Amino acid sequence: MSGYRLLAAVDLGSNSFRLLIGRVEGSPLGELVLPLDGVKQTVRLAGGLREDGSLDAASRERGLAALAMFGERLRSFAPEAVRAVATNTLRVASNAAQFLATAEAALGFPIEVISGLEEARLIYLGAAHELPSDGVPRLVVDIGGGSTECIVGTDMRASTLESAPVGCVALSTRHFPEGCVGREAFEHAYYAARAIFAQVAEPFAHQRWRYAVGTSGTAKSLWQVAQAQWGADELDRDALARMHAALIEAGHVDTVQLAGLRPDRRPVLAGGLAVMMAAFDELGIDTMRYCGGALRQGVLYDMLGRSEGRDTRAITVEQMLARYGVDRRHARRVRDTALALFDQGARAAQEVLQARRQVLGWAAELAEVGMSISHEGFHKHSAYILGHADMPGFSRREQAALANLALAQVGGLRKLRGLIGDDLGWLKVVALRVSTILHRKRDDQEVPTPALFLQRRSLRLEMPKQWARRFPLAHESLLGEASAWSEIRVFEKFVYETI
Repeated sequence: MSGYRLLAAVDLGSNSFRLLIGRVEGSPLGELVLPLDGVKQTVRLAGGLREDGSLDAASRERGLAALAMFGERLRSFAPEAVRAVATNTLRVASNAAQFLATAEAALGFPIEVISGLEEARLIYLGAAHELPSDGVPRLVVDIGGGSTECIVGTDMRASTLESAPVGCVALSTRHFPEGCVGREAFEHAYYAARAIFAQVAEPFAHQRWRYAVGTSGTAKSLWQVAQAQWGADELDRDALARMHAALIEAGHVDTVQLAGLRPDRRPVLAGGLAVMMAAFDELGIDTMRYCGGALRQGVLYDMLGRSEGRDTRAITVEQMLARYGVDRRHARRVRDTALALFDQGARAAQEVLQARRQVLGWAAELAEVGMSISHEGFHKHSAYILGHADMPGFSRREQAALANLALAQVGGLRKLRGLIGDDLGWLKVVALRVSTILHRKRDDQEVPTPALFLQRRSLRLEMPKQWARRFPLAHESLLGEASAWSEIRVFEKFVYETI
């Protein structure tokens, strides 16, 4: 990516879809990403969630139209220069997978559904690049359409991250239908939000943060009203109380008179105000500054870090290897052989191969994390850990791929039907299983890498006859592996031979 001076982030939020294009420029303090172009489309995706948990057709159409517009702007961008992330609504929608398939076609780039904690990490990364490096702990609160992320951090390092499933669109839709706002309805919304914040507030009670910062649309909108209506420099309890009183008196979001309130924020004003007041009270906030850096900026800086060798995913893998006591030397031998096998048979575009190769390498290193629970059925424990652990930097899709490979490393193959998507996916399974067999002795002895040939969906493995005579158990295991693959007929032909 180092050859690209433009990077693009696409944020599929629960309220708005946004595109941010940044220009990478050098400075005495390192490379910076300067905003070059931005596009916002108000989609209100969270408002389209039906009672059965699915997204309605109207919200899907609005989302696809926005992404098609973004795709036209990004047509000249290389795949590795664009990252698209989806947040809370697409985390919870029951038909998210179907929507994402058409959404990726409209945008022209893959879309990652990220966890709430990963969203919080990226939000803090974006905010930290806008805020001063003052060495002072701060609380960052980002109220979105469907969730609110809360982070305590100092300078560039986040120490506590939480994601609360409450946001301005969801709360407005549920408690203020048609924009009507009554005192009782507002109290219900406020206490509903407080109840959710109460579930995540405990870690923040022990954090000695010195000041609070709001990011994204709700914080910006409320801060602009406080500034324009009452001349306040920061958002405080008095300004929130005055907005609440004005809203209750008006009785409707379309008739309330507040300077600085943009028309596109009116439909979610009541829900956003209720969430902000609940956050102030549950987290102990008295005043809040506004910061323009958030998720989109965080995505751009995370991409820049990856291009410069500071990939958060690699750091996460290292931390997990240490946390679960994995035998690193053995894990890396398995990884190196698996990657060598994959490279012999993999054919695809370079960026696709690089992404698949990374996942295979990390899966091979982390394949035995489940042994920290039990040696019996360890591959199932590994799959559960990799599928459900908080893994900063990884998307849900990447974690699912890691979990599936961990499950696939040993045992029967029939369990994998429906989990492995394509030929490259099956090749990764072959590479990991064969490498696991070859390194089963867990010693430092040199193991020859099999020759692997994959042509027209026929796969052949070759090992030296001399090796087979020296290691008859491993040889028999490879024969059994070939027989197992032949039975499920994923490949039209699967042969293991000695030469």
